[in-house]
Amino acid sequence: MSVLTLCLATLLFTSLRIIGQGFEPSDDALRHVAKVVSGREWSDILLVRPEMTMDSHPGWHTILNGFQKLVHAQPDDLIVFSIVFLSLLFSFVPLFYFQRPEAWIISLLVMVLFSFGTLFRTFYGRPFIFSMFVIVLFCFLWKRIKNKEGPWVEVVGYAMAVALSTWIHGAWYLLSLPLCALVLAREWRIFWLMSLSTVIGVSVGACFTGSPLPFLYQMIFHAVEAFDSHLLQRQLVTEFQPFDGAPIMIVMVILVLLWQRLRGEDITKTLDNPVFFLAGLGWVMGFVATRFWSDWGWPAMTVWLALEIQTVLEKEITPFALKRLAIVVAACLVLFLALTNDRGSRWTRNLGVPWPKLTELGHRPWLPDDGGILYNDNMGLFYNVFYHNPHGPWRYMLGFEPIWMPKEDLAIYRKIQITGGKAESYEPWVRKMTEKDRMMLIRTSEPKIKGLEWHEVVPTVWSGRLPIEDQDADNSEKQKDGNPSPIR
Repeated sequence: MSVLTLCLATLLFTSLRIIGQGFEPSDDALRHVAKVVSGREWSDILLVRPEMTMDSHPGWHTILNGFQKLVHAQPDDLIVFSIVFLSLLFSFVPLFYFQRPEAWIISLLVMVLFSFGTLFRTFYGRPFIFSMFVIVLFCFLWKRIKNKEGPWVEVVGYAMAVALSTWIHGAWYLLSLPLCALVLAREWRIFWLMSLSTVIGVSVGACFTGSPLPFLYQMIFHAVEAFDSHLLQRQLVTEFQPFDGAPIMIVMVILVLLWQRLRGEDITKTLDNPVFFLAGLGWVMGFVATRFWSDWGWPAMTVWLALEIQTVLEKEITPFALKRLAIVVAACLVLFLALTNDRGSRWTRNLGVPWPKLTELGHRPWLPDDGGILYNDNMGLFYNVFYHNPHGPWRYMLGFEPIWMPKEDLAIYRKIQITGGKAESYEPWVRKMTEKDRMMLIRTSEPKIKGLEWHEVVPTVWSGRLPIEDQDADNSEKQKDGNPSPIR
């Protein structure tokens, strides 16, 4: 119990220390919080194509909304909750499944050394981390189901986890990957039981949304369109691009297998099991999109390594040996130091970075007016401007995923990507802009896009609007025609 307590405390203090340094994610965690604070639907926040009728993460937004009401949370509080809750969900639960909890700590420490970038993602505060937790849960439950004649508690528990994952994360179709791993491992009885569990879980989770069939369809449509609406792979969001094969992880696996051979152990069981096959599937499919590896293969690999470490610990060290306590203390201390240090400003990079805000009088003229549109070509700009202005009375052209954009505007955006942001590629948007609209770009110098006057609202963030004289001329024409000048 003391070992478990020490491991839990290490993970808790690690998360709190990271938050204490002022860590703030730079992507989707911001828009999830901003959406909840805004109280609006995505169609009131973004310009969206007609096929996108539902929220992709209804469960997560419900949880954030409940937490906000429970403790009267501010946006920063919701960010802290997102990071701490999801990171601890992923890291805490496995400790209770190990006979030697320190095996999980040592495995995470190895991943810090061999794959820190992927481990870093568990602090993003995003719903996909719940699905990573479900993968970890699968890695333990399949063996329990195999060893029981009536494993209904495990089957029902997994169905509940799948239901929550469907409701919270939405990517229900990817929950088929663990089932594929069972097929590769020829675990047919477990395959049928967990398939039943998955189907029931997905169905229940979809029902939680209130519109199960449209929700299930939209998530498939989203996935297909995301990979089918581009000419070059570099046009995809970074997470959807192929990875480099994580060569250092291959080295790590080879070292583990050599270690086993040196101890005279048979490596067949180490490789021929669903956990390793799931890690392998994620690795292979990572050449299609890196998230197959980071969200599905990597968690399975981390559990696989921890199970191998536990086997060695159980053989070599008795439970109450002082040597065990020394190893636990050392592993916990090194893990804490390795994760919490601010190398390369990884935890403080976004600390104090200014963004345009409605509350700043000097910024207001350079933000869209009521009912206006903010034209942008950078998702990072959307995340941050939306987070700092959740009640901004305008809509964004580009949000968290390009394929949500109207088709005509998506074509314009793809041309902007293809040309590397050349000024002329923005002209169709400039022609569509009204006096209510703004175009906001991240540049180190003033954009050369014709037809707009530009102002650097905060360092590197430029906002463009139709020139005042052009607006006055338009208003004069309207007055001549008997139309009143719009209130400005």
